Amino acid sequence: MKMLKITQEEADSMFVSLSQKYRIIAPVEKIGEGRFSNTSLLTYDEVKSFGEIEFFKKTYFSPKEILNPIRQSLFEFKRKDIREICELIPPSIVFLRACDINAIHVTDAHFLNNEKFKDIYYKRRRDRVKLFLMECKEPFESCFCVSMGANKTEDYSGFVRKVDDGYEIKVTDSELENAFSEGTPKDVEPAFVEKDKNPITIPGDIEPSLFENDIWKEYSKRCNACGRCNTSCPTCTCFTIQDIFSENSNNAGERRRIWSSCQVKNFAILAGNHDFRIPKGDRMRYKVLHKIRDFRKITGFNMCVGCGRCDDVCPEYISMFKCIEKINKITAKKKNDG
Repeated sequence: MKMLKITQEEADSMFVSLSQKYRIIAPVEKIGEGRFSNTSLLTYDEVKSFGEIEFFKKTYFSPKEILNPIRQSLFEFKRKDIREICELIPPSIVFLRACDINAIHVTDAHFLNNEKFKDIYYKRRRDRVKLFLMECKEPFESCFCVSMGANKTEDYSGFVRKVDDGYEIKVTDSELENAFSEGTPKDVEPAFVEKDKNPITIPGDIEPSLFENDIWKEYSKRCNACGRCNTSCPTCTCFTIQDIFSENSNNAGERRRIWSSCQVKNFAILAGNHDFRIPKGDRMRYKVLHKIRDFRKITGFNMCVGCGRCDDVCPEYISMFKCIEKINKITAKKKNDG
């Protein structure tokens, strides 16, 4: 383990050393590319120096596309032949906050932690990524990560803090220590958010009567089923499979895995054209209860990490936080009514 204080010049030298082996991906601010005029887009992208990294603002999008691409080719096929596509990403370093590292643990639970089935496509990408922690000393406006138990982590290969005259670095991965050969020894430990601006209690047992509560009818009126909440969420992993045939042949093509959303039309459609979640409020109910109850019953931890991105991106101002708050009030009233 190494703990260092480095200057900007030393940081530039170390970045060059790291980038010879790793692609480095981190939060960046893209000036003028936001949703509205003269606004910036905060997102993840490959960086060419530590100076490009945005350490202090929350990204609009999550980094999940690095491990779980929007469109991923699985294999090519012909009439009597299937050829797997071994799609590998370069060895990569990704800068993440604690909530997003915990979100990767959720994705691992979906794709890797099932003893009977491990997703080889996800595993190949996961094995080639090292995680660098970025700290949050104070919570962002829409975050509730402390309430969700996602505010802290010890799962990181390195930690980097931006300070006025350089960087403070802690390296825990022996494979990376050689790249950090300069600098002054200094005790460095990450700071973690200890309290949400608006703490929330996660509901325990939820009675079946909640399924028919008027809360979901309200969301049926408000939600426009755009799916933004799913695409921005770091733990949503639903996908569909499509066979794309060659323009030149109906006997050859490619199978792709493509992001899907539990909020869009026909997501829950079954054989016989039966769809059991037609009202938009029913889809909202499915998503929320999966995030705060169903997943936890299986794994022991919450699927939602409290990053607040779904609240940030919803065009109808539907809030996961407020929905949980409403569920708590309904549950408390039930108990009081006895």
